[in-house]
Amino acid sequence: MEPTYSLQSHIFSSLTSTTYRDINTYNPLNITHPLSLPYLDPLSLSPSGDNSSSSINLIIPQDCSGFNLGSFFMRRSVWSDRIMDLWWDPVWYEQKHMEWEHKEQDSLEYMYIHQPWVRPHVAFIPQRKVNSFPPGACGDAGDDPRVHYQERDRDFLVNMAGCEWGRDCWGEMYKYRQLSNWLNRSRWEKFKDWVGDLFTRKEPEVISEESKSEENQGT
Repeated sequence: MEPTYSLQSHIFSSLTSTTYRDINTYNPLNITHPLSLPYLDPLSLSPSGDNSSSSINLIIPQDCSGFNLGSFFMRRSVWSDRIMDLWWDPVWYEQKHMEWEHKEQDSLEYMYIHQPWVRPHVAFIPQRKVNSFPPGACGDAGDDPRVHYQERDRDFLVNMAGCEWGRDCWGEMYKYRQLSNWLNRSRWEKFKDWVGDLFTRKEPEVISEESKSEENQGT
């Protein structure tokens, strides 16, 4: 929707303000956090890790159903190598397929819940910052300000999540592409539209005056 945005200025240059470490800020899965097991170290018991953006290795948004992997960011590190090895292991990803409907999403949620070493390096980002939804995803009304696209705020992008289930994928993509083109018009294009709108508004008045003149001549 907003091709002029850079990820650096949009997200990475201000991780402290654009992300949150404590999942209780928005917790649709009702995950118990922080952990309270007596044998864990202080870092694992902290609701926000060490509060340093330098320790963030995974940034993910959440929608109404939990973790959303439509857009996520991972820093290359020893931690990320380790979690990727586990994440895509057939024992996690495939052998639980009868229980885990969303596979990789459910796999990551399981690790976050049950593996204490995962939490201190995960940060969450508001859904609309990287992955806004259209109406029909997370509710037909499209009125949840936490997940649904807001034109006035110029959200970064729109994910047509679930459009293949009873919605018109092409129609939605075309609608938002046209909206993006309109929102990102050049100054010259905005000027031309302004002039066109000016004449469009005046045209009914001209027609009205002509009609009155014809009526007067007829009488």
